[in-house]
Amino acid sequence: MANLYIKAGFKEGKSYLMDSYVSVPFRITNVGQVKDDGSLYMMLGSSSPGLLDSDNHEIEIDIEKNSRFQLQTQSYQRLYNMKKGSSQITKISLAPNSFFCYVPHPVVPQENSIFRNRTVINLDKNCELILSEIVTCGRKNSENIYPNKKISGEIFKFTYFQNVTEIYFNDLLVLKDKIILEPKVHSVNTVIQLEEYTHQATFIYMNTKSADGVCELIEKVLEIIKNERNISFGISEMATNGFVLRVLGNGGEQLFNCFQQIKDFLWEGKEDSVSSDKDKACGF
Repeated sequence: MANLYIKAGFKEGKSYLMDSYVSVPFRITNVGQVKDDGSLYMMLGSSSPGLLDSDNHEIEIDIEKNSRFQLQTQSYQRLYNMKKGSSQITKISLAPNSFFCYVPHPVVPQENSIFRNRTVINLDKNCELILSEIVTCGRKNSENIYPNKKISGEIFKFTYFQNVTEIYFNDLLVLKDKIILEPKVHSVNTVIQLEEYTHQATFIYMNTKSADGVCELIEKVLEIIKNERNISFGISEMATNGFVLRVLGNGGEQLFNCFQQIKDFLWEGKEDSVSSDKDKACGF
C-alpha cells in the first residue's frame, strides 16, 4: 500500500504546503518558485516505473479555505502486466473559496494490465475544480521500441480498465462519471465506445460560485479545441455550474497539450474573456 497526503493552506495572501506525507514510491516537489500569483504548484513523481501487479495507491488532498493548488505530474502513468490487478483511490476536499487543478499525463495500460481507479471530490461554496484524465490504448508504437522483434504494437491488449469519478457539492452528488474498457470482452471500436479511435480523454470543470456563468467558458473552450485535427469531441453543461468535455483521438501528446491550453485559460485568464452576461442559457 502506497500513501500520499497533501494539505494546502493559505496565509498572508499566499497558498503554501501546510502538511504532507508520502510513502514509497510517491514523491512531491514544489515547482512554483517562479510563480508570483500566490498559488501552490506541486509536481507528483514516483520512484517506480508505473503500477505493478497488486499495487494499491491511496491519495488524500485537502485544500484549505482561500487556497489555490495546482498538482502536476512528471510523466505518463504506466500500468504493467498483471494477474490480480492494481487500484488507486483519491479523496479530495475543497474548503470554501478554494481552487484545485489536476491535469495529469495520459495513462498507458500495457498488455494484460488490470486497473481500478476511484476519485471522490467534495466541494464547498465558492470553489473551482479542474480535473482531467486521458486513457491510451497501450504501447501503440512498441514495435519502434524493439526494432529487432516482430511486435505489432500493444493496441488494446490490456485486460480491464475502470475509472469512477464522483463529485459532491454540500454532500450532494452532482456528477458521477464511469468509464469501463474491457477490450478482450467488448469491442472498443463500436459507436458507443471509441469508434476506431485509440485514445479517450475527459476534462471536467466545476464552479460552485453561483454568480458565475459557464456558457461563455464553453464557447472559449470550443474555440481552443476546434482547430485540433483528427479528433471527435462533445461538451455538456452540467446541472451545476460546470461542464464535461469528452474527446476521442489518436495521440496522447495531442490531447494532453490541448488540455493544457484549456487548463491555462481556466486557471489564469478566464476573467478577462467572459462577458458580464452570465445568466443566459447555452445555445447548443
